[in-house]
Amino acid sequence: MTRTADRDAAIDLARRMAAAIGARDQAAIRALLARDFVQRAIGGAAARGDEFLAAVAQIPGEILSVDLEHLEVELTDAGALVTGVQHARVRIDGNIVDDRQPFVDWMVKEAGEWRFRAAIGLTS
Repeated sequence: MTRTADRDAAIDLARRMAAAIGARDQAAIRALLARDFVQRAIGGAAARGDEFLAAVAQIPGEILSVDLEHLEVELTDAGALVTGVQHARVRIDGNIVDDRQPFVDWMVKEAGEWRFRAAIGLTS
């Protein structure tokens, strides 16, 4: 793959993850995770794949949309560093919650396919 194709693939992977989270599609999310995936919040504990899936399933309310803004990709020989802002809209008890959270994702290739190795949630 060319560097442009790798960059496009990383962006596509990020967007597929946002869509899978928005749909609470556990199978689609799992398919995007590397074998040794870890999710962290600053100052928080590590969550492995199953714990991450459980957290998505427990998001309260109705997820109306999950979009990504300000995506940037830095490619290295070891993987891709992807940063941006996740913009989620959720309906909880009739109220719309409009939430933007910055994030950092580390993606690697497994068997020639890009996968999420690490996801770090940042507070805005």
